Amino acid sequence: MVHLLTGLRRTIVRHQLARANQAALIATAVLVLASALGTGWLGLAGYPSVAAGTSVLALAFALWLGGRVAQAALAGDPVLRPEMFSLLPLSRRRLAFSLLVTGALDPAGLFIAIAFAALIAFGARLGAGPAATGAAAVILLFALSSVAGTAAAAALGPGSRRGHDTGTIVVAVAISALAVAGTLLPVLVSALRRGSAPYLAAGLRALPSGWGPAAVEAAARADWPAAAGYLAGLAALTGAVAGCWPWVLSRRMAGAGRPARAGHRHAGGRRLLPATPAGAVAAKELRIWLRDPVRLTCLLIALTVGAAACAIPRLTSGTTLLLPYAGIATAWIAGACACNLYGSDGTSFWLTVMTPGAARADIRGRQAAWLLIVAPYAIAVTAGGTALSGQHGAWPWVLAVLPALLGGSAGLAPLTSVVSVQPLDETGSPTPAWSLQVHVALLAVALTAAVPAAILVAGQAWRQDWLTWAAVPAGVLTGLALAGWLGGLAVRRLDRSQVRMLRVLADAAR
Repeated sequence: MVHLLTGLRRTIVRHQLARANQAALIATAVLVLASALGTGWLGLAGYPSVAAGTSVLALAFALWLGGRVAQAALAGDPVLRPEMFSLLPLSRRRLAFSLLVTGALDPAGLFIAIAFAALIAFGARLGAGPAATGAAAVILLFALSSVAGTAAAAALGPGSRRGHDTGTIVVAVAISALAVAGTLLPVLVSALRRGSAPYLAAGLRALPSGWGPAAVEAAARADWPAAAGYLAGLAALTGAVAGCWPWVLSRRMAGAGRPARAGHRHAGGRRLLPATPAGAVAAKELRIWLRDPVRLTCLLIALTVGAAACAIPRLTSGTTLLLPYAGIATAWIAGACACNLYGSDGTSFWLTVMTPGAARADIRGRQAAWLLIVAPYAIAVTAGGTALSGQHGAWPWVLAVLPALLGGSAGLAPLTSVVSVQPLDETGSPTPAWSLQVHVALLAVALTAAVPAAILVAGQAWRQDWLTWAAVPAGVLTGLALAGWLGGLAVRRLDRSQVRMLRVLADAAR
């Protein structure tokens, strides 16, 4: 059965690659390979002590292992979905074992193997025994990542009917933690090398991703019982997850045939949005932002990463320098994540196409919905963070940049969605092209605050307080102008290309 499933996976992947954006796939593969090689270099680098090298590798492996599980939980298995086998007369245990082995043979696992190979290089610098221990730990870590990823894809991935429940929140929190740790990676690595973060080092060693490096360190000091204990812990955890996998698979396959529960009917209350076409679109978009797992995950990531990235320096080094800019970071990330609104609609976009003159209301309603979701939180966090930080000089900066960023994001979100619509994959998950578009949108959204930022820099350089505060109305006017102008461009572009967009979405759904 493993041979049959491997051939089936190979055939499906071949067809998926033929329809995918080749440039986006190549760019993603190059970035991931560069990250894997960078992790491998950490195993070759010199460290003040063996303990410092252990802590650094434990941090890198935590990012890789956590990223593998979080990505699987968000996207699921886009090739061999369990629902494909729900009606076949197959033994669940035999199928579960075959899917585990097939998942381990996924070519994408090569990147993780390259990253984990840093442990062999680290052990080789310490002797033959630590090198052999590192090789055993690499095999066990790779097995754990494969088994845990397969189980997470079935338990929380698309098709598990997780909707916007705890699974979505868990995925968003995990991705947020990984994003924050990845952003602060140079700072964390420097602290671990100096040994100035003992609690962080202890926490990383306690995670399963840190057991392999800890085993190599124990082997370096000839503490073979401790090294064997760490390796046995990895093997036991992998076995425990594999033992739970048949139950997870049965639960997923049994749930595939059940009809979805009818949604709760809400009693009519006072209308909060205007009874206009744009108001109707805004109301629909508000519900989609809170119900669609992909959109909700992106929104939670923006809220969490924006606040955490600016608050962590206060907790680690005592500085409040970034605290006033938490709301700005949230608006920046949320604006970039909204760059594919029409791609997430799928073939339901035909409702807009079949409604004459709907382009303007559709664009303006989507802009209003995004602002209603993001702007109140961003403004509140910005005001609270600036007040708590005690940095009175940050007020003109945040009051000028935030409105420009909010308006620019509200204008760019529908425009980029119309210019480059990226359909979701067969499982309803983001594609590599979608991820690449988000990274490009991060740069575009940042540029929308260029005018007030230039005025602020000029005011600081010339030491003119009136010029610094003049950036505030300039930022407000910039935000209003960008929201109106870019939204207008999106309306005209949607009028001209809505049939082409529908064709792209329909072709992806076949």
